[in-house]
Order: sequence, then C-alpha cells, then structure tokens
Amino acid sequence: MTVTYNPFDPSFVENPYPTFKAMRAEDPAYQIPAAEGVRLLTRYEDIDEILRDRGRFSVDHRNLKRGPELADVPYERIGSILFRDPPEHTRWRRTLAKALTPAHIEAFRPRVREVVGELLDTAEEKGEVDFVEEFAAPLPFQMIAELLGTPAADRPQVHSWTSDIVNITEPVASPEVSRAIARSSDEMRDYLKDLCADKRAHPADDVISRMVTSNDGGFTEEELIEHVLLLHVSAPEPTTNLLAFGALALARNPEQAQILRDEPSLDGNAVEELLRYEAPLQLTGRYPVTDLEIHGHRIEAGTALVLSLASANHDSAHWGPTADDVDLRRDHAQDHLSFARGIHTCFGAAFARLQGQETFGRLVRRFPGLKLAAQPQWNILLCRRGPAKVPISVR
Repeated sequence: MTVTYNPFDPSFVENPYPTFKAMRAEDPAYQIPAAEGVRLLTRYEDIDEILRDRGRFSVDHRNLKRGPELADVPYERIGSILFRDPPEHTRWRRTLAKALTPAHIEAFRPRVREVVGELLDTAEEKGEVDFVEEFAAPLPFQMIAELLGTPAADRPQVHSWTSDIVNITEPVASPEVSRAIARSSDEMRDYLKDLCADKRAHPADDVISRMVTSNDGGFTEEELIEHVLLLHVSAPEPTTNLLAFGALALARNPEQAQILRDEPSLDGNAVEELLRYEAPLQLTGRYPVTDLEIHGHRIEAGTALVLSLASANHDSAHWGPTADDVDLRRDHAQDHLSFARGIHTCFGAAFARLQGQETFGRLVRRFPGLKLAAQPQWNILLCRRGPAKVPISVR
C-alpha cells in the first residue's frame, strides 16, 4: 500500500479526493495505522450496502469490541437515536416523526426565505464578506432555534453550549475539550428540563411543544431531554457545511453558477449535487455483529468500521468519469450518501435541503459577480471537515 492516510495533513484537508481515489484502488478496507483494528472503507458499493444492512451492522457503541485503550471510555448516559438500533431506535424515531413532519418543515419555508433575504441584503451592503461568518453559520442556528421553539433571549447561551457539545463527534479530544463537553452538556440538560416543563404548561406551535405534549410514552423524561439536546446540537453544523461548501463550489466553478442562474428549475438538483460534491459530514461508523470478510480482510464482530461518505460520493465506479467534477445537471445526484442510508438516514435532512434550496439559486442570481475574495480556510477536524472561512465578493 503506497497511499498514506493522514486526515490532519493540510493538503488532505483542502482536497482529500486524490487520497481517497488511491485508497479505493489499492485497499478499499484500509487499516488505519494509528487505530489498531479500525478499518476505513472508501467504495460507494460497500458503504451503501453496509448502511442499508441493519441486520449485520450496528450503530450501538455497546457492540464495539473494546480493547484496553477504550476500557475507561464511558458510554452515553442515556443514548440517542444516533447510536441505538431497533427497537429503541424505532420507538424514538416514531415519536420524533410526530413532532417534526415534512408538512411542518415545508410550512417553515417562508421564514427561511425571509431570513435568507435579510442575510443576502447584508452581504450586498458590505460587498465582501466571510460567507461562513455572515451566512452559513448564523442561518442554520437561527432556523433550528425558531423551529424548535428555543426562546430568543436564551439562544446566545444555547449556542455557546452546543458549540462545546458538538465536539463529542470528534474521536480525539484534549482533556480541556472533554471537560467543556461534559460541563456544557450538564448545564444544557438542566436548562432543557425547565424549558420542557414550561412548554408542557404553555405549549406553542413549535417542535419542543409537540414533543412534550404528544410523547405517548415514546420517550422517558430523560430520553426526551436527550433528544431535544440532540436536535439543538446536530442540526446546525452539517447545514453550515452544506451552505459553505456550496458557496465555495459555485464561486470556484463560475460556469456551473451560470447554469444555475439560467435554470431555476435546477435549484433542487443543485442542492443534491453540492451535497454529493462535498459531504457535510465526512464519516460515519458501524460495527459488524458477526465475523465477516471484506476485500480479503477478516473482520471480527465489534470491529469499528469507519465509512467515508466523502469518498463514496466521488467513487467513479458509481458516478462515472466526472465524479470529481461539479455538475448541477447530474442525473441521480440524489443517490449521494451524505445523509447516510436506511433507518439511520439523517433526521434533519429535509430541513437542511430546504435551506440549500432557498440559498444557492438566490445567491448566484442576485450576485452575478460572485467570486472568491481570498483563499478559504479549513477546519482541521476528522468527521466535520469543512470551510472555516469562505471570503467572497458579491460585487
């Protein structure tokens, strides 16, 4: 094996796709050198099959084969829908689905459209902005807070807590980061207990109110708090990455921006293609529940399988010779794996798509001179690789 996988190498962070191409060709079930026994899978066909197969593959950390190096790592206190298999997953997802239906999300579209317009107004006034700071970060947080029903006065503190807690998705954390995660998690849970009690006494037309008033035994009280916390934490950042990656791709590919400018009917497909081109969440994981073989490697039950959604989305065996190109007219762009597959398809996918649909077409039509004002900067993160800064000029 000649390819070296170093996800923290700045050149990899900026463009991981040549490395993934080599890995798909040379060893698509790559043994990560720094993590004994952990395999990184990179081919679309393998990852798609594993994501769909809930019988042989688990998301539950309790099924991880734990060596001495993990002996003292605790499981979640309660667990969430992200890390549980049926029947717990089925019960929780059914309850969440009652509180957050496609109709509820679609009814929120005019509000998303309004806030997108306000943020584009600000960009036009300034002429040059960091798209992450001025648009891609504030829009998803404000929208999920409004959708959930988080009081406006509490949102700065909630944002501070969630900014700490989201780091739990990264497998490597310093003691300082781990302490911040624990502290913010405890403080936010205490806050949400009071908020849910208030919503129960004074329900409104929001997701948290519907969760607490139509629970029907789907959640215990602790599980309810855990999933209200999860919705606050998990929804904003992937959408931020979608918006930031998309704006960057359009600025770097002016011919594609012009296609979208000329063809408003592509607004929906453009979101799917931009999700394919750069996955907002780069990796996910599964644990086989029985021994198996993958590409000649014996994989024991409980082995951590890391699935590269980003690599799968660029696999030419599935996408053809233009896999590494942006093509907003691409057929079947919705086949991307950016929101996973099967029963663990991202619960917030529809809301993220809506925000993309209300952003990209309007961005390029309002600003025909859209271009990068400077080179982007990147988050050096394993699972959540994404632009930290996207300086754009709209003049």
